[in-house]
Amino acid sequence: MNKPKITLLIDLASLRVDCEGFKKLVEKIETQFDVVGCKFYSYVAKRNRDFNEYIAAKGYEAVTPIASKRRNKLDSRQIIDATLIGVNSTVDALGLATGEGDILPIISYLKNLGKDVYDISVAESKYGEAYSGFIAVSPSWLREGYAAPTTKKEVKKVPKPVQKAEPQPAVKQESKYAAEAKRIFSASDILSRYKK
Repeated sequence: MNKPKITLLIDLASLRVDCEGFKKLVEKIETQFDVVGCKFYSYVAKRNRDFNEYIAAKGYEAVTPIASKRRNKLDSRQIIDATLIGVNSTVDALGLATGEGDILPIISYLKNLGKDVYDISVAESKYGEAYSGFIAVSPSWLREGYAAPTTKKEVKKVPKPVQKAEPQPAVKQESKYAAEAKRIFSASDILSRYKK
């Protein structure tokens, strides 16, 4: 029986897996699917040099990150490619390793086209229910120096209690010299003489 076909769209900056770990991930995926394509996003030749030969040997694609002052949570090119694959390809599924941005619209769109969409990550994302399934990445496959994401629970911040305002210190009385100087500089006594 033929396995369903899957294309992988992997954001290396989000997944942070090394090449050996990625090979193990592909072996795991190939137990259920026929991997027909893969494209890497946020690929930096120097940082990801262990992928160079692997990408060339497999004929996969890699795109470098776009220089931006603001760090995007999702690579828009990844979303565009997923859309094009959904519309123009005969693959049965897409495996996405993405940033933390709102991925729901593309998941919904691909599922409406009849494609299964799988979340590829160390920990299931907050959108886990929207995906067709989850493909777990072992923390041991991560690039050295990266830790698995924390699984801390969201804690609602309790507003700080309003503190009573401390009484303001009494205003010092002006010295008679300061009062006299203000009177002279305001010239009110001179003006009052000429108003008559």
